[in-house]
Amino acid sequence: MKKGFVNSIGFKLIVLLVVIFTTLISASFIFNSQIDKLKVQIDNIYFGNFIPMLKLQNVVNNYRDLIFCIKKREFNCSIKTHEKAIIKNWKYYNTGYKTETERMVVDSINDEINKSLEVKRLKNLYAAISKVDFLITYETDEAEKQRKKFLHKYTQMKNYLLYNMIAIIVFSFAIILYIFLQIFKKDNQLTILNKQYKIDSITDGMTKLYNRTYFDNLFDNLPFISNANKWQCAFIMFDIDFFKQYNDTYGHDMGDKTLIAVADVLKKYFNKEYEYVFRLGGEEFGVLLFDTNKEILEHCLQDINNKIVDLQIEHKTSEALNVVTISIGAIIYLPNSYVSANKLYKIADENLYKSKHSGRNKYTL
Repeated sequence: MKKGFVNSIGFKLIVLLVVIFTTLISASFIFNSQIDKLKVQIDNIYFGNFIPMLKLQNVVNNYRDLIFCIKKREFNCSIKTHEKAIIKNWKYYNTGYKTETERMVVDSINDEINKSLEVKRLKNLYAAISKVDFLITYETDEAEKQRKKFLHKYTQMKNYLLYNMIAIIVFSFAIILYIFLQIFKKDNQLTILNKQYKIDSITDGMTKLYNRTYFDNLFDNLPFISNANKWQCAFIMFDIDFFKQYNDTYGHDMGDKTLIAVADVLKKYFNKEYEYVFRLGGEEFGVLLFDTNKEILEHCLQDINNKIVDLQIEHKTSEALNVVTISIGAIIYLPNSYVSANKLYKIADENLYKSKHSGRNKYTL
């Protein structure tokens, strides 16, 4: 995954995050506005109860007019007219929506109304007025109770929606954060893999030394590095003595173990800055030393010969010793001597050849 691709995904996720937050906030405002509208509607219903209350008040007034007519017995006073008015206003109220509890109360008063209109005794008419007055007070109290109950539920619903919105926002943020972390984690993994791939591309699989490809790249630049920095530089070639005979005697598995053992000695010994160890191929190894001199180099070469012998790896078919040994050919490049890399390699190879044909387990510089 390229960095630009990761950045592109990151940008898209940021846009997604903004869209989600905007949507959630918009939804929150819409929900709240709808709830507020519902509250207004309930308030309208509450205050709308005053219309039936007016009808009840008309019933009371009609009863009083009826009583007045009965008491005065005036010619222009129509009992039937007031009776019809009572029935009309009462019917409007009685057929309106009622809760179960309200219906029980209203039904009991309805019987009282009907009875008063049948008998039309003053006692019954006054009793009916008393019942209707009670009903006006009762309905007002009930409407107020219903509104308080609604307001309580309304507050609970608003809080519920608010908490849910917060939870959704937090959850959405957590998901996006998780996706971000996964992408960055994957990016880090890919970076590590890329680094590992680069290391593997310049590393010998068996010995874990630098490989021939990396050697060629670095060795070709040795004269330029030396000239630019005024450094004396050295190239050393190592070859395990009688390695073919070793493989024939002990097998290729033991041969691989011996290659790894020799490589470990070289890697541990040449482990300073500007010191590079390579496997050039087969049983042949190479070392590049930058900023060195003849005295240091000769000490190193003698030291390495001894350290390989000190491994005490049995080699009974060797004509040098009865243990594994190495032969060494080395050169020192002086700054501004303008010898090509190819010429340097050839000289080092010739020195290795001299070491092999003069008894092995030695170095030629």
